[in-house]
Amino acid sequence: MKTIQTLHFGQFQMSSDIMVGEINEGVHFNQELNAIVCDLARSHFGTKRNFAYISHRKYQYSIDPMVHHINKEFSNLKCFALVDPNGIKPTAVIESKFYVKERFRNFYVLEDAIEWVGSVLHQTAQP
Repeated sequence: MKTIQTLHFGQFQMSSDIMVGEINEGVHFNQELNAIVCDLARSHFGTKRNFAYISHRKYQYSIDPMVHHINKEFSNLKCFALVDPNGIKPTAVIESKFYVKERFRNFYVLEDAIEWVGSVLHQTAQP
C-alpha cells in the first residue's frame, strides 16, 4: 500500500488496484461519508481501472446498508473483502448479500484478504 489518505472519519490506503479502508471507532458510515470514499476511489482508480476494496474493521462502527447498494454500481469494483480481526459479526452476513458470492469474502487477517483480492483481480484482468 502506498497512498494514505486520512479523513475525519477514517484512513484509506491505496495501491494501484487495492483500497483498504479503516473507519474510526463509533462512526456511523452513511451515504454522505460513502460519497466521499467513492470520490476518493474515482480520483485514484478512475472509471476503467479494476480495483478491490478491503474493509479493515479494526474498530466498531455502524453502516447504512444502502451504502452497499450504491457501491454495486461501480463497474470497476471487482471484489470486496471484509477483515475483522475480532471475529466475523452477523452484520457481515447481511453485507455479503449485496455482492456476488464469488466477489465477497470475510477474513480475520489483512494479508489474507490482500492475497485473495489480488487473485480475483488477476482473474478479471483487462486485456
